[in-house]
Amino acid sequence: MNIEQVHIEVMHAQLTVNTPAEEKDTLLQAVEMLNRKAEAIREGGRVADSEKIVIMAALNVVHDLLKISLNGDLAIGDFARKITDMDNACQKALSRLGQE
Repeated sequence: MNIEQVHIEVMHAQLTVNTPAEEKDTLLQAVEMLNRKAEAIREGGRVADSEKIVIMAALNVVHDLLKISLNGDLAIGDFARKITDMDNACQKALSRLGQE
């Protein structure tokens, strides 16, 4: 697994995080989602402290994720593993077809 350092910005805070290279795009999507949620909270005007805004935004994102993962009793991680398993099975089948 190739680990990559990624420079991100969350509400004007610069951070460097390590992530598997294949998960970089997902990390950047998460940062974008968190920043959008934080901006919506900030624009709501009820909270001014940046740290509180980020915490509230993170709680909103996690809450949304939990609602999705509990729907139909299939957790997001289980769903991702099932897709990976199906992809692996397809790759094996295609490989076998190429050998015949």
